[in-house]
Amino acid sequence: MNLMPKSLFGRTATTIAITLLLSMIISVSAAVYFIMIPMAKRSADDFAAVIVSAAHSLESLPEEMHAELKKQLLQDHGLIVSTQTHALTETSFDVPYSMFFRESLARRAGEELPIVESETGPLIWVDVTAHGKIYRLGFDRERLGTNPPVALLLAIGGGVLLTFLASLLEMRRVARPLSRLSNAVQELGRGKDPEPLAADGPREIAALAEAFNRLTGDLREMAENRTVMIAGISHDLRTPLTRLSIAVEMLDESSNPQIVAGIRRDLDAMNGLIAQFLQFSKGLEDSVPVQVDLWQVIASLADDLKREGTELVLHRNDPPCVYFTDPVALQRVLENLLKNAIQYGVGAPVDVNLCCNKQAVSVEICDRGPGIPAELVERAFRPFHRLQAARSNGVGGSGLGLAISRRLAVKHGWTIELLPRDGGGTVARLGLPTAYRFGLPVSCYASTEDSLEPEADAPVREAVGESCQCK
Repeated sequence: MNLMPKSLFGRTATTIAITLLLSMIISVSAAVYFIMIPMAKRSADDFAAVIVSAAHSLESLPEEMHAELKKQLLQDHGLIVSTQTHALTETSFDVPYSMFFRESLARRAGEELPIVESETGPLIWVDVTAHGKIYRLGFDRERLGTNPPVALLLAIGGGVLLTFLASLLEMRRVARPLSRLSNAVQELGRGKDPEPLAADGPREIAALAEAFNRLTGDLREMAENRTVMIAGISHDLRTPLTRLSIAVEMLDESSNPQIVAGIRRDLDAMNGLIAQFLQFSKGLEDSVPVQVDLWQVIASLADDLKREGTELVLHRNDPPCVYFTDPVALQRVLENLLKNAIQYGVGAPVDVNLCCNKQAVSVEICDRGPGIPAELVERAFRPFHRLQAARSNGVGGSGLGLAISRRLAVKHGWTIELLPRDGGGTVARLGLPTAYRFGLPVSCYASTEDSLEPEADAPVREAVGESCQCK
């Protein structure tokens, strides 16, 4: 499992924080090992020497001077001299540096001395033997209470916090322009015209923003020039085509009807190609999404195609699939996919499935054509590109239908897939985000009908799961 953040901001901030944290741990550990521990040992040794020396001084001085010495020991070293009432029983006590103090005291006294913590106060008692006589000396446990682990943790924790805040502020300063650039690139990829980026921040990021602004300006200018050029060419072509159409209509009755019909079909095909060129050259205009019934959109398109002699088999269920989208863009995409399936379907019926449930909203258009090899699927979406099967079968077209559909799909957050169909053919699947589907009862449109409009007693078969897929 990768715990590293996905964003540039998170990755860089985490890397900086971890690096500085490790550096701080190594530095503090070195300071503790080479500075703090030697100083603690030396301090414990000096204090042990004071205790042993105090016991020997008490032994060597006369009794009348003991009071003055005890007062001096308490004032200078915090040592308390007590009367020994019973032998001390060694007990362990949890005081930092106690190990260093115990070792130093044993080395100074020449033997292991009992050390015990008082049960009634914050005192630690030591029985020291001097010339055969035992003296009990006590001191506040705070003398050994220096706590390096807590100091180490506080130092590391404070350093980590400051490092993390500093890295967050620095990376936010760097990541915000990059985030704006990423959003602008995504908008550009969806066919929108992003706002110019502010050329601020570090020099490299400012230069990148300026380059992106120049790029979008160049693309905008190229798109405008392309639109003007294709519009001019289309206008120039349509003028003679219009004259030809008028001339055909003015032919007398003695003309060959088959030749006249062929000329009319050619003129219609040329007008259709010009319309596709214009459609592709135009920018992807923004429109206001509205509430539509997906089934009604499909049924309307199928009705138009049926009048042209196309055999379509629609698969649905009665409950409507209400969706919030741009109806013009959706109709253009479905129309292009339907016409592709009809052109390459070699005369076989085309199946249309609408799946509308909580997990997915999709339209599948399934033909029985020659199919598309997996390695050529992406090529089919290129403008003006036609696969070898289409050229060899003499299928007409400009190669713009799928390119237009892909551009519209990317703009609206849809997906278009070209998949192989069991038994031969292609499945064109249009996937729509479920977030824009209205919360109606779950339905899956999968009951087969022999015609566009079902009979009153036509059976409706409810299906789930695989029934949304072409068979």
